[in-house]
Parts: sequence; C-alpha cells; structure tokens
Amino acid sequence: MSHKRITDRLSFKVFVITFTVQVLFGILIYAVLYNATPLSWNMVQRTEMEKKFAGLAEELNKVEFKECGPLVDDFILSNDCHIVFYKGLKANWNALPAVLPTSDYAVMTRADVKKLINDEDEDEMNLYTSRNVVFKTGKVREYTVVCIWSQKGENVLWQALKKTLPVIVAAIVFVSLICSVIYTLLFARPVQKLSAISSRIANMDFAVKSRSKRHDEIGDLGRDLDDLSASLDETITSLNKRTQELEREIEHVNELERQKDVFFAAASHELKTPITIAQGQVRGMIDGIEPYNDLDTYLPKTLSSLKRMESLINEILTASRMQAENEIEFMKVDLGSLLQKRLDDMKELLDIRGIKLESEIGSGLFFEGNQELTSMALGSFLSNAVFYSSEGSTVKVAAGKENGNIVTEIRNTGSHISEEDLPHLFEAFYRTDSSRSRRNGGSGLGLYLGKLIIERESGAVDLENDGDDVVAHIILPASTLNP
Repeated sequence: MSHKRITDRLSFKVFVITFTVQVLFGILIYAVLYNATPLSWNMVQRTEMEKKFAGLAEELNKVEFKECGPLVDDFILSNDCHIVFYKGLKANWNALPAVLPTSDYAVMTRADVKKLINDEDEDEMNLYTSRNVVFKTGKVREYTVVCIWSQKGENVLWQALKKTLPVIVAAIVFVSLICSVIYTLLFARPVQKLSAISSRIANMDFAVKSRSKRHDEIGDLGRDLDDLSASLDETITSLNKRTQELEREIEHVNELERQKDVFFAAASHELKTPITIAQGQVRGMIDGIEPYNDLDTYLPKTLSSLKRMESLINEILTASRMQAENEIEFMKVDLGSLLQKRLDDMKELLDIRGIKLESEIGSGLFFEGNQELTSMALGSFLSNAVFYSSEGSTVKVAAGKENGNIVTEIRNTGSHISEEDLPHLFEAFYRTDSSRSRRNGGSGLGLYLGKLIIERESGAVDLENDGDDVVAHIILPASTLNP
C-alpha cells in the first residue's frame, strides 16, 4: 500500500488527530499549571539577609553614629540593598529619614523610601527588615535601622516540572498513543468493517452480514446495511424469477407461433388432398370421362371426400378456438354419464372390429367444463384405443375419484407404441401409422384436440406404454359444488 493510500485511510486520520489533540491537551494543562501557580519567594535568601543585617546591627551598636557611614556603605554595596535610619525605636515611612553625613549610599529622603516600598514587579519584590540600634559611644542615640532589598520570585511548580520534563513528555506521548489506538479501534475499525460489507453488497454478495450488537449510531448503520442487503437480495431474487418467467413466457409464445405455423401448414396439406380428389371426380363426371361417368359409384365417393373435408375443417376450427383461448361456456358435467354415452355410441364399432370392452365407471363424477368439447375429447381417446387395438384384444375403461380429482383410464391391451413416437403423440397431424390412420379416416388432430380441451378445463392427460398395454390417463378436477 502506497504512502498516499495510507494517509487517505480513516483509521490513519483518526489516529493522527487523536494523538495530536492529546499532546496539545497535555501541553495546555502544563501551561495552565505554570501560569496559575503563584510566585514563591525563597525563604532561604531572606533568612540569610536577615542574619547579615543582624550582624550589621550588632556592629553599629559598637560605634558612634557619626562613624557608622563607611560600615553602612560597605554593607549596602556587598549585599545590593538599601539602608534607612529613623530616629527612635519605631520606623515611620511618613517620617523624614535620619541624615547620615558619613554615608554615600544610605537613603536619606522620604520620596526615595516610598519609591522603594511601593515599587512592584511581577518577577521581583522589595523586602525589608528592621533593627533597633543604640549608639552608646558618646551621646546615647536610639535609631531604627531598616534594610530594604529586592528578591526575585521563583515558580516552584515550574522548577519541579523542569526537573521531571522528560518523564512528563514520555507519559504524555504514551498516554496519547494508547488513547489514539483505543479510539481508532472503537471508531475507525467498525467503519472499516462496514465499508468492507458495503463493498461486498455492491458486488452482489448478500450473504455477508454485520450482525452488530452495538447500540450507537455505528450499530444502527450496521443493522441498516443488513436490512438493505436483505431487501436487495429479495428484490433481485424476485426480479430474477420474474425474468425467468418472462423468458419462459417468451419461449412459450415462440413455441405457440411455431406450432401455429406448423399447424396451418399441415392443415393446408391435409385439405389439399381431399379437395384435389373431389375436384378430379366432379370434373370427370361433368365431362363424362370413364370411369367417372358411373355416377352411382363416384357420387358417394365424392360425398365421402367432402364429408372428410367438413370433419377436418370442424376439427381445425375447434383447434383454433382452443389455441386462441376464446371464451368457452362451462357448466357442471357428469363425466360418468358422458363417458358411458360415448361407449354406447362405439359399441357397433367394437363389435365390427371384434374388440371386447370392460368398463368400470363410478357415480357422481361431476366437474366444471364444456359437455360438447369434453365429449369430443373422450371420443378422440376412445377412438384411438379402438383403432390401434388388434382384433380379439380388450379395451378397458375405468373412471373414479382420487384425491379430489376425477381420473379416467383407457387401456387397450396387446398394443405398444414406439418410444420414438411417444413424445410426438399430442402434436397436430402426427400419425404413428400414416397409412392405417388415413384408412380409418383419422386426421391426426384427435389426440391434439383432446389434450387442448382437457387442459382448457384445468386438467391433464398422458399416454404411455404399460408392459404390453397402452394406457391413456385423463385427469380433471372434481367439482366442489353439489349437482
């Protein structure tokens, strides 16, 4: 990490600012203590001066007044002080000082005395002491001698601080470092953690959580990030699901369009053949061309072709109606009665083909649907079972309720569908045996229409091999209302 990068980090800034504030605060306390501490006057110096002055007083008691001048001047010069004489045994600052003729330095005017006494200085102070002197040689004279001197004040605390300055500086730096580290851990480190979490959220990683237990603003921010992450995760998941649904819908629409194109292409092809045959037969009959001039033979054939076209057109229209999802009238229908009626209609066909029928149809099999369309769908599955069963086989039909649904099973024994054909059985115009389908009149739309109708009624169908049998299952939701 570069130097510039380090200095840009919040932890570095918090550390430096905290350390600087701590040091400045220590210096401020240091200065306040110094300025708030009064000057202390050295008592040792005062005591020494008083001892010296006491010695001077004893010497003055031994000499005459007129001879004391040199002794006084020598004391003044040696000790850097001022000497004042007052007559009598008590000093009076307002009185006129005694004149000392033999002295050059003694204070002899009242103004000079007051100046010395009243002179004030922040760093210096004029101190004084007095002694009574009796000059006994010659005429007895009583005087009060005053000594005035200046003494500088010293800040005792400052002197102590100066002696302990290295220790104090080291203590301030150490405490500042400890406080800076603690403050950085309490503030900058959680912010760095939240920054890392937000970065992972920005990279779509919503699994990371702060799970903060703090009760301050940083804890609130961590919980807000957790809520934001959960909300984004839920929103994006929802959008992804919606996107997948849209993709499936688009694929479904595309598939429907493809099936529609295939359907109409196949429908055109299926209609083209009977129309061409009918046209040829009619033209041959009109022109009297053999063998079409045999009207008794070819008029029924032409009518059969037209009926085939009519049936195909009806199936195509029904399929188109199902695909377009037009409104279909639903009502309560009894599947048992409808299925039994279709079986009764196919009894003659079953007898002709030599196929046995076994049926087991329950009662009260009501569902919501369209009776005509459902009959068409059932007929398609039953016809498929009959036409694709071999002579002497058995078609078994069973219908009953299972888990709230009406389940119909149509089984034709002794049949089998190729595994290649199974996925395509419900495609429009698909035939497993084209020649037999055409011979039986099949259009290839039966199973396709049957599946469309059942699914429009919220049901489901499937067709599968079951050992040596082929089984069709038709499932419709049972009606919850009484008939």
